[in-house]
Amino acid sequence: MVHIEATLPFTRQRPLRELWDLLTLRGRSVLQIGPGSGHLLAAARQAGCRVEAVEPSQARRDLLRDLWNIDAAYPSLDAVPAGRGYDTVVGINALEHAYDVGAFLGAVRRLLVPGGTCYLSSPNAVSLEASVLRTWWPACKGPDQLSFPSPAGMATATLESGLRVGRIWSTGLPLEFPVSALAAARDRARARRGHGQHALRQSGRPAGIVAPGGSAALTNLYTLAALFDPGYRVLGAVGRAASLKACLIQPLPRSAR
Repeated sequence: MVHIEATLPFTRQRPLRELWDLLTLRGRSVLQIGPGSGHLLAAARQAGCRVEAVEPSQARRDLLRDLWNIDAAYPSLDAVPAGRGYDTVVGINALEHAYDVGAFLGAVRRLLVPGGTCYLSSPNAVSLEASVLRTWWPACKGPDQLSFPSPAGMATATLESGLRVGRIWSTGLPLEFPVSALAAARDRARARRGHGQHALRQSGRPAGIVAPGGSAALTNLYTLAALFDPGYRVLGAVGRAASLKACLIQPLPRSAR
C-alpha cells in the first residue's frame, strides 16, 4: 500500500482522465491488471467503458470498491469468470511481477476479444539504468519484481503467445537517470553502513521519480526538467529509456480478415 499512499496526495479522488485520453486505447470494455490506486481505471469508466480489474491484494480490491465503487475485481487472471472478453487489457508495472511471461501473455490473449488491444508498460531490461545501475536501480527494489523484458524479448514472447505486435517502444522522464543514479548511490551508502541491500528492498520506500498522477504542479515540473535533460528523448529513440511500452493485438479470425 506504500505506493498508493504516495500517489493519493497527488491524485486525490480524481480519475486520471488526461492519462487515459493520452493512451488513446480503443474499445468499451477494459480489464486492468494491477490497477493500484484505481485512478486510471476510474478514468476509463468515466470515459464510458465497462471496467474490471485483476488485483491480488485484498486491501487494494477493497480500495477499488470503497473509493471508486468498482466491485468487479478478481484476485488472479485465472479467477476471471469464463466467457469474459475485453476490448482492452491494461498492465502498467504488472508484467515484471509475472514469473512466467509466456503464461501471462497467453492468459491475456484468452481474455482479449478479436482485434482487442493489450497495453503494457514495464521496466526496460536494456535501459541505461539497467546497464549502469544494475540491481541498485530503484526499479529492482521489490522482492516480487521478476521479469524485466527487453524489446526483442517482448516481441518474441508476444509472437509465441499468439498475439501480434502492434508497437514496442521505450520512453522515459526528464532527469530520470540522474535521479535513479542518486537514489542508487544513497542506497549503496546505506548498505555499507550496515542496513544491507535486502533490508532496503523490504523497506517499501518509493524511490526515483514519482509519476505526475494528474498534478498540474508536477506536470509543470517535468516540463521544466526537460529543458535541462534533452538526452532523455534520445534514450527513448534508441530504445534505452527506463520504461518499455508495448501495444499487442489479438489477431482477427481468418474469416474476418
